[in-house]
Amino acid sequence: MNRLLRVPLQIKILGLVISLLLIVIGLLTWMFAYRESEEDVEQAEDLAMQTAKTLSYMPVIQDSFKNEEPVGDLSAVTEQIRDQVDASAVLIENRDGQIFSFVGQSIGNGDPADRYRALVFGSNNLIHTGDGDEEVLKGIVPVMIRYDNYKKVEGTVTVEFDMKTIRNKIAYEIRTMLALSGGVLILGVFGSLFLARSIRRDTLGLEPYQISALFRERNAVLESVREGILAIDTQGVITMMNQSARELLDIDEKIEGKFVTDVISSQTMSEMLASSLHISNIELQYKKKTMIVNAQPIIENNQKAGTVFSFRDRTEIKQMVDALSEVQQYSQDLRAQTHEFKNKLHVLLGLLQLHKYDKAIAFLTEESDLQEYHSTIFFQSILDEKVQAILLGKIAKASEKKIDFQIDGESSLSPLPGFIGLSPLIVILGNLIDNAFEAVMDQKIKVVSFFVTDIGSDIIFEIADNGKGISEEEEARILLKGISSKGDHRGYGLANVEEELSQLGGTIEWDSKKDKGTVFTVILPKSHTKGE
Repeated sequence: MNRLLRVPLQIKILGLVISLLLIVIGLLTWMFAYRESEEDVEQAEDLAMQTAKTLSYMPVIQDSFKNEEPVGDLSAVTEQIRDQVDASAVLIENRDGQIFSFVGQSIGNGDPADRYRALVFGSNNLIHTGDGDEEVLKGIVPVMIRYDNYKKVEGTVTVEFDMKTIRNKIAYEIRTMLALSGGVLILGVFGSLFLARSIRRDTLGLEPYQISALFRERNAVLESVREGILAIDTQGVITMMNQSARELLDIDEKIEGKFVTDVISSQTMSEMLASSLHISNIELQYKKKTMIVNAQPIIENNQKAGTVFSFRDRTEIKQMVDALSEVQQYSQDLRAQTHEFKNKLHVLLGLLQLHKYDKAIAFLTEESDLQEYHSTIFFQSILDEKVQAILLGKIAKASEKKIDFQIDGESSLSPLPGFIGLSPLIVILGNLIDNAFEAVMDQKIKVVSFFVTDIGSDIIFEIADNGKGISEEEEARILLKGISSKGDHRGYGLANVEEELSQLGGTIEWDSKKDKGTVFTVILPKSHTKGE
């Protein structure tokens, strides 16, 4: 069965067309041969009778029987009639069997009984005599002579047709039809070849079983990918949508065949559909969802044949970015800590090698007091592990950059609510502290301070620096993406901070004075109400 399914389309079409043509031609030829043979025999019978009747009524024949002998050139007249109807022979006899005229070549047996009904009853008689090639068709008609008060049968007219000649005519007609049928068959073969090649061009040279396999594979691939896939033709009609797209767009009904504008009302989608260019990573707001959309036009023969859209939930992308940010943050913090402690170990090793034991002890005491101070703040005042992890990393980074990173001793923080995750904190606190570090890099004395409190219904973070401050021009657009005084391709940090705060229902404020520094204040509610 599988072998039959894998037969090339061209052979299938050719075999089907030839089979149908042979069946149709065979049936038509048989019907034609049967009807033609019947009609030709009937026509010969009618012609034999009509010719015999015509001859029996001709005046020259009537006069010959009245005079009991042929009148004029009777044979010439009979020969002319025989030639016109293409009869084998014409025989005119009187009652006694005397031949008045005989033309042609008779192949009959001349049995007197053939004339009996015509002579005795005056009836027309149609007879088939002989077998095979010797078969003859005879039309025998009485010659009625009118006298004063009566009519009398004086003789007979016999018109003979050779059945072999009739059959040869029928065979010729059948051969002619077979020749025409052969021409039709040849046309059918070429037509089927042309049709098969046309179909193969339309199917890109693929066989039906290959197309069905690709269709099954395509459906499996489309349903397995997590991205939503939507295909639209040049008329704006949806031709395909996978399950992921249905879930992302909240569509339950069958929409294939509908106009995309009737299903998804989005100006962004309409503009992407009208474009003939590949468009990547466009944010689309749809039903309170934020999705990342790509549009890939389908180009065929240098013309646009449709567009394929892919949808990704921005939440999933954000989770992946946050996870990557966490890994990068941990990596940077570990690197900074490793570098800082390595430097301190080198200093301690140098003091010991120089026998500066007093200074070594003083250095260890200072570091011990600093660690004790940080430990007191971290483990007694700042009790949230996520904030502790971020601050530890920033302390090491500040030490590496020779920045005095001060954590206010009045800080106090209980464990944060569950809706405030590590990723938002990394974006908010990490960006603000890093910006403060960059702001003081040009100062002789580099100081950045951090303060946090959760007294009341809000959580308040403050990051202050002694940098040069923010100009009025920069303040007006400080939260815009891509806007920064640090150079091109910068200015995304504070925009991301504001975006995270909007999700958590928080706000950000700042106070900046020229050459005196900047203070950023972040306010987060303890209950998640605004971001829901």
